[in-house]
Amino acid sequence: MNRVRCTGYPSDIIVKNKTNHSRKKSKKAVGYSKPRPLGKWIYIFILSASLIFVGYFLYRWVCIKDIPVPRREVSSFKKVIERKKTGHESVKPGESPECEKAFPEERKTTPEAGNRIAIVIDDMGYDLRVLDEILRIDAPITLSVIPHLSHSVLIAERAGKAGREVILHLPMEPYGYPEKNPGEGALLLNMSRDELVAELEGDIANIPGISGANNHMGSRFMEDEEKVAIVLNRLKERGLFFLDSLTTRQSKGIQVARKIGLRHVERDVFLDNHCDFEKALAILNRIAEKKDSWHTIVIIGHPYDSTIQAIEKSLPIFRERNINIVPLSDLVR
Repeated sequence: MNRVRCTGYPSDIIVKNKTNHSRKKSKKAVGYSKPRPLGKWIYIFILSASLIFVGYFLYRWVCIKDIPVPRREVSSFKKVIERKKTGHESVKPGESPECEKAFPEERKTTPEAGNRIAIVIDDMGYDLRVLDEILRIDAPITLSVIPHLSHSVLIAERAGKAGREVILHLPMEPYGYPEKNPGEGALLLNMSRDELVAELEGDIANIPGISGANNHMGSRFMEDEEKVAIVLNRLKERGLFFLDSLTTRQSKGIQVARKIGLRHVERDVFLDNHCDFEKALAILNRIAEKKDSWHTIVIIGHPYDSTIQAIEKSLPIFRERNINIVPLSDLVR
């Protein structure tokens, strides 16, 4: 904030009384700066404190917080802002789930398989640097790539060559559309069957080597059973599975998938609603500590630096407790 310069006021000039009874000649009046009243200093102090408070609030609002490894903080801030602009949505307004819901309904698994976790990183396609960070992690993390972004194709190709599973992060209409914009290739409720299929085919074609798809946004779209059925039937025809991100509690995804016989799975945990390293790590630690209460869990995170660091930090804990991270396709049913 620019500092206010202290200057005198030309009108505030005091001249000695010319009726001075002293025999000495009156000296020429001298101008001087009038002292600033105490009230104005208090006003400036309050204004400065208010601006600092507002700045801190905005800083926290975009989920940026000092983390133990601050070397990537600036790039994290940039990506969070980019996602704000694209209207990234976790849940329908008024229905925000907890970071971790109660441990999931059991999926069919064999005792020999042990505890298995699938970690999916959504919103890939913006930044190649994040891809490099994820590929350095010694675990088969699944990447969900948004179509038609500047790096979408390259990220999918590089991830595939590195042996990582890639799925399509399929843009769908959210509540609040068009203010919340899911981006190019979005499936909208006002589209006809043919339009939906054509848009879906274009999205599939844009991301090479995918094995399945999950919804990007879609809190409104996923509540329409008829529209969801059109999309999931097409995924079934293409031999793809579906991960329901559960961005709304009224999602028809699993219900329709079961009805039509589509291979599917649902999200159990959103890892980074708060974009905070400590909170994300606490969720992963709790999952590890309660391994006796579950067999399989699907976790969705986003390419925030705090999320990537939390996953890296948790790997030794998982290995110590014999918890295996597997590709998402290992948990579909």
